[in-house]
Amino acid sequence: MISLSEDLITDVLSAMMAVDAGFDPRYSAYSCNRLHWHVRNQIENLTKEFRIPIQQSMSAYIIPDTQKVLGPREIYVAFSGEGPIDPVTGCPLSHLLGPVLAFRSPCKLPTDIQKYTAVYRPELRHLTDCIVMSASSSECRQSPASFLAGGDYDGDTATIIFDPALVDPFVQAEDHISNTPEGFEEENFEKELVKGDYFLDRLSGADEETMIRNYQTFLLGAIMDGQLAGQCKLSILCA
Repeated sequence: MISLSEDLITDVLSAMMAVDAGFDPRYSAYSCNRLHWHVRNQIENLTKEFRIPIQQSMSAYIIPDTQKVLGPREIYVAFSGEGPIDPVTGCPLSHLLGPVLAFRSPCKLPTDIQKYTAVYRPELRHLTDCIVMSASSSECRQSPASFLAGGDYDGDTATIIFDPALVDPFVQAEDHISNTPEGFEEENFEKELVKGDYFLDRLSGADEETMIRNYQTFLLGAIMDGQLAGQCKLSILCA
């Protein structure tokens, strides 16, 4: 349902009152413009807020497998109460089993959606209502969460889809697509490394106005750079 602001309600009511008073939108420029604006606004709102519901899906926090019982492409998802309804049996699921898709929003690379196999591990039965991912450094080339749009385990959430109609035809993108192209940073970024003690020593004894001006120049210099059309200047303050 789309919520209407007070101003929008006023505009809609004024358009309705004009029509009720006999100002036919086919002949009245005022009524026509009001009606046109309202319809366009409604269409834009519907487009922006449009969501495709997927019954066999869920979102939860992602956490690492500290027991190290999961393989590199395995996840564990169990539910504390009644889980999603199995469309085949009609019974609530206690945990997920089989192929699933995992992603975080926004997805920008083909690798931001990953195909995993949901498995059950008794060692992880105390973990419910979350998505447990492998943390085996010997088997995983990189953290599984990092493939999901650069996710990590500090409170990020992910969405799991377990609808076979979407999961089965999905083709997993090759991992190397997520790698940063060689020379990308050098070609597109200007990095300026300034140590914190050097920056502070340089301002030692300066008056307050000079210090503020230098702080602003240092912190805001990147967005004030005229080269922003194609490059970004990075000023990194290292302790």
